[in-house]
Amino acid sequence: MGAATMPPLLQPVNAAEAVPRYDPGSYCDEVAGFGGSYSELTRDGCMDMEQSAYDALKTQWSELSPRIREYCDEVARFGGKGSYLTLQGCVQMEQGAAARNRDRAFKF
Repeated sequence: MGAATMPPLLQPVNAAEAVPRYDPGSYCDEVAGFGGSYSELTRDGCMDMEQSAYDALKTQWSELSPRIREYCDEVARFGGKGSYLTLQGCVQMEQGAAARNRDRAFKF
């Protein structure tokens, strides 16, 4: 059965519409080890925040504009590993700025 004949819930996700793949474990290890000593508490909190951000992004990613997806992916990857929390924050700030800019005009 080809993708064209598959029920909608079983069709493969378009790669452009899929949330980018980062390595949260490696990222959180790096954060937990920052400053020379390793903190299990920091890693635990980091993993919780990364999972929560990823779960929230999954529900809205395909509805975001390609411009926001591409820009925020670049921002989230800054420094190398990628962070879902940074990605989510970028998306939220871009959406908020776009909403404010719709009615924004310079006042003389």
